[in-house]
Amino acid sequence: MRELALDQYHLVLPLLDSIQNKAVYVRSVIDHTQQGRVFVNEERSPTSVLITSNGGFYGLAGDEEDELFIADVVQFMNEESNHPGFFALGVFTTAWANKIDSYHIRHGKKITRTYYSFNPKKFLKLYSGQDTIVQKPFEYLPLNAVIAQEYRQKFYPYYQLVWSSTEQFVEHGIGHFIKKNDQLVSVCTSPYVGGGYAEIDIITIEEFKRQGLASQLGILFIKDCLVKNLIPNWSCHSDNLASNELATKLGFEKIGEHPMYWYPE
Repeated sequence: MRELALDQYHLVLPLLDSIQNKAVYVRSVIDHTQQGRVFVNEERSPTSVLITSNGGFYGLAGDEEDELFIADVVQFMNEESNHPGFFALGVFTTAWANKIDSYHIRHGKKITRTYYSFNPKKFLKLYSGQDTIVQKPFEYLPLNAVIAQEYRQKFYPYYQLVWSSTEQFVEHGIGHFIKKNDQLVSVCTSPYVGGGYAEIDIITIEEFKRQGLASQLGILFIKDCLVKNLIPNWSCHSDNLASNELATKLGFEKIGEHPMYWYPE
């Protein structure tokens, strides 16, 4: 397989049209919003593509019948030095899943992800006139340089991979935070932004779950997206009942389920 130069990334855009959930992590790379690599089977007129993000989320799209390309993909996936200690390889069609299953990705556990699309009419009907107010003893904080730095360095170091700097996260990302006693307890942030979409990532500390914090932050995140002309995007592990329930509550509608190959197991 061949790696495209930055000014060639646009060549693979037609191959992404069939991904209903949009796979924001690959679109962020194509947009040069976030860093990654783009590999194709043919440089001038690619029909198959592997897009990798620095955060470890990868996506396959296009023609799944190019055996030489697929063999190269599997070899790339099996070389641990190619990954940041973690990878999640997404496929979005049954044909791609069947093809990858016929090979062997070492250490890659096959899981199932559920994908959603956002219904703005449903969301606005539920929440357009609703003010989201965080009550004491909790404190709400919007995304800014100070909270972004704390979040990336102390709460969730993964954001040092997906966003190369605090400044980049603040400029291009979305973030809403809740603290209690000066400690982060619930967050709703965007690990990836691209193609006009913003991926939603919600984390609430265990002892503060089931208090409505995630819902409040999710509403703020989505309203922020609408102001910025971004479409919020949601996907999660199929066995994560709380995440699937929250997606529906916030106006998302299920598209379907597809495999993902997750390392480490």
